[in-house]
Amino acid sequence: MAAKPLDPAIAEAVVTDWRVGQMSQRQLAEKHSISLGMVSKLCNGVRQDAVSIVNAGIEYRQALAAHDERIVNAVEKAVDERIKRQEWLNIQALKNLQQAMAAECDGQADYNRRADTISKTRDVVIGKSPDTAIQINNAEAAGLKINLVQYSEQSPDQ
Repeated sequence: MAAKPLDPAIAEAVVTDWRVGQMSQRQLAEKHSISLGMVSKLCNGVRQDAVSIVNAGIEYRQALAAHDERIVNAVEKAVDERIKRQEWLNIQALKNLQQAMAAECDGQADYNRRADTISKTRDVVIGKSPDTAIQINNAEAAGLKINLVQYSEQSPDQ
């Protein structure tokens, strides 16, 4: 007798629970009333990529628990505002990239500007790559760090 097909909703729930990383495969099998072999098959090659999010959420909630309601509200408002600004920046960077990609290139300078736009969009949307951070740190170590106080004190003529 052939095994009855697994409900896709159960399969999705198993994989979601696995990605969160808080249960063993045996616990997942018990929770979803399926065989350990089926859980193993579903989870094979699936990364537990939400574990760090769970850990960050725990740290966040524990940190907030130490404060009164005013601080909690202020922190939540600040987080919401920063997320809104980041989303806005991401949208604007992607619009800028679409415009750059749609424009015709006339010579190497245009291609260089397009590459620069792509690179800057990547930095905004994804974040700076580790090699960029290393280059910045190396420049600072070489004495190329700009003193912003001195720069801001300069007159526009300088």
